[in-house]
Amino acid sequence: MKYKKQINSELTQIAKNVPYNKMIIKCANIFRVISFNLTRVPREVVNRHITLAGHKGLKFRVEIFEPSNIKEKLPCLIYVHGGAFSYKASAYHKKLACIYAMKVKCRVYYPDYHLTPKYPYPAAYDDVVALYKCIMENSDALGIDKEKIGVAGDSAGASVAALICNNYEHEALKQPCLQMLVYPVTDVDMQTDSMKKFSDTPLWNAKSNRRMWLYYCKNLKDKDIYGTSPMHSSLPQILPASYIETAEYDCLHDEGILYGKRLWEAGATVEINETKGTIHGYDSVINTKIAITNIKKRILFLKKGFYGRSPI
Repeated sequence: MKYKKQINSELTQIAKNVPYNKMIIKCANIFRVISFNLTRVPREVVNRHITLAGHKGLKFRVEIFEPSNIKEKLPCLIYVHGGAFSYKASAYHKKLACIYAMKVKCRVYYPDYHLTPKYPYPAAYDDVVALYKCIMENSDALGIDKEKIGVAGDSAGASVAALICNNYEHEALKQPCLQMLVYPVTDVDMQTDSMKKFSDTPLWNAKSNRRMWLYYCKNLKDKDIYGTSPMHSSLPQILPASYIETAEYDCLHDEGILYGKRLWEAGATVEINETKGTIHGYDSVINTKIAITNIKKRILFLKKGFYGRSPI
């Protein structure tokens, strides 16, 4: 394997080249649904779901993960899972949602948004906006502190999360108090050095990334494509506190850093965590030391953003 010596030894089990096309997406999603449903929820967490109308009135499911035996209002984290805008949530996404609910003491809302290639932009975006509005309008009934709504995501999910944060004024949404972006997709132009360099990295690479954008931007006119890209969308006057995490051997590395710089220059408080020896999706092996270390950093950011300190 080309990157064997550079990649953290804990990650060699997942460091494989994975093709990305419509047939792979279809087959993978069958397995992902099964593994997600079979993944057990810790007893410290309650899991339930609601169904909402989103893009063009189409129904979608929202998984909710919340700490057991806590009835008072809690912060809410809207988490948009990654998967190239195409894949269903994985088992490790479910495990992460439970960890955030337990360790941060927040309610985690996990939209099962509409996916490409069948549903290109703005389907996923519309679904998450619909969820955000539902939470705002029903915060009391849902046990949510509407002053403490955060948005997060990984990879393509982080792209949707970032766009929501950029557009919250336009969408008449409550200002998010934080955004957490894990190895985010931010730039449709794909001209960074890491995008040019990492065309054959394990799990994800520049070739797959280009196809992902083609699926996502299907039927869009050239002038509208930049509206899908957080790097090119207009920023609001007030930006939420931001955490950006990158993987070292990832075609998306540089655009994550550059997006953080853009937010910082616009006045946001930005924490950047450049993980080392990592590949895109490295935290899917959730019990490794490197994943545990960086998940702790995410938890600390969320605690600070929601509580100003660790909750008791």
